[in-house]
Amino acid sequence: MKKYMYVAFATVLFASFFLVGCTEKTESETQDENIQTIEAVLKNNLNGPDDELIQIVNDVDSYDNLEAQRKYEENLYKEYFADEEAFLEYVNYYGTTLLIEPIKNNVKLKVKNIEWEKTDSKEIIYNFKVELEYQKEGNDKSEIGILNGQANVNEEHKIERMKIHINEFWGSFDTN
Repeated sequence: MKKYMYVAFATVLFASFFLVGCTEKTESETQDENIQTIEAVLKNNLNGPDDELIQIVNDVDSYDNLEAQRKYEENLYKEYFADEEAFLEYVNYYGTTLLIEPIKNNVKLKVKNIEWEKTDSKEIIYNFKVELEYQKEGNDKSEIGILNGQANVNEEHKIERMKIHINEFWGSFDTN
């Protein structure tokens, strides 16, 4: 009887460790998928502007320009958002709009580092800080700026809402 109890106890203990280990790994993998989604949008949006976007922005025909910009944004961002409303909210506030100032000032942006912090919330919310290098074309010297923001992600690892606080960064945007 004691031997049976010992075997049963050992089996339950092993199964408990196994289940706890699997649960923690799944949570870690989920967090990684959420971060990958947010990071993809930030890198797509803040590295550049690329030649395609510069051409779209500089195009004088307004209808073709808007259509080309819409397709450009869909290709870069749409798959990462939970629905059409979340996607449109993002591109209307940020999207290619974030790169208009760099295009006007002949500045290239490059994401150097992204730091994450999952909030203590019932929802899946991440605060982030982006270290962004910017350099005026023809200038050897580059500068570093910091952007802060927040992203809400759903269970499918899609962004429901994203805010990027750009005012602090654009305020330090010295292109001279």
